[in-house]
Amino acid sequence: MTACPICSSAAAPSIRATDENHRVSQSVFEYAACSKCGTVFIANPPDDLGRYYEADYYDIPPIERLTALAAKDRNKIDIVNRYAAGKRLLEIGPAFGVFALQAKANGYEVDVVEMDERCCTYLRDTVGVGVTRSDAPHEALRNLPKHDVVALWHVLEHLPAIPELVAAAAANLRPGGVLVVATPNPAAAQFRLMGPHWPHLDAPRHLALVPLATLDGLTTRHGLERIFVTTDDSDARSWNRFGWQRLLMNRFRSRLMQRAMFVLGYGVALAAAPFDRRAMRGSAYTAVFRKPA
Repeated sequence: MTACPICSSAAAPSIRATDENHRVSQSVFEYAACSKCGTVFIANPPDDLGRYYEADYYDIPPIERLTALAAKDRNKIDIVNRYAAGKRLLEIGPAFGVFALQAKANGYEVDVVEMDERCCTYLRDTVGVGVTRSDAPHEALRNLPKHDVVALWHVLEHLPAIPELVAAAAANLRPGGVLVVATPNPAAAQFRLMGPHWPHLDAPRHLALVPLATLDGLTTRHGLERIFVTTDDSDARSWNRFGWQRLLMNRFRSRLMQRAMFVLGYGVALAAAPFDRRAMRGSAYTAVFRKPA
């Protein structure tokens, strides 16, 4: 038994997984499931976690390519525009800045907190946003100005201090501000089917998969109210597709076979769409929480 990083309750061993997505090592990682809040988390994170984020994990594109990526899918910015009460935005974990550039183009004053040094340089000098380099965003938030939006797009699951981050984000928000979180869904139909081979488990980089109800509890504790949630927006559907494609690709080492599985996975995802798109069973959920005005 080990203590849950979210609620400190006892958690029992659940599944054992290896790094199938990137194959940085052959180490086996133990995941536990909290008996109280349902969080699935890695019980033995490696001391050298940084080496599991290889240089090509952040494949920084030219600004022309970044601009094209930012213009391609408006789902994230449409959600933010729908609920934001002001134009000061903070993104935590932007990588090289697809959404940061998108938000800037939509009139937001953008700040970011990012741990990767190369990404920070690119974000500051090329994307043109305010940059704080830190691998402890809950601490960095204490020294940042207030924001109308705090956004985490598939970052929460990488953080070792989730309760502290939620508390810091809630404190940073201006009255009427919103916290926007997208993260893998431990209630996903794919997870039940694929178990330790589910690509969104992504051992050992994903430290914790937090159920929606548990995140609701954390945000409520700090005065935030959930006003929107979905597991069936365009981003979630792309993550459904990724789950099938990557599952098949991970079975092979040959690049030729991986390309073939990528194509086959697209067809499998289309066939499995009714299965994946059942209510709150998608591979990821996006939720918006508002601070009272």
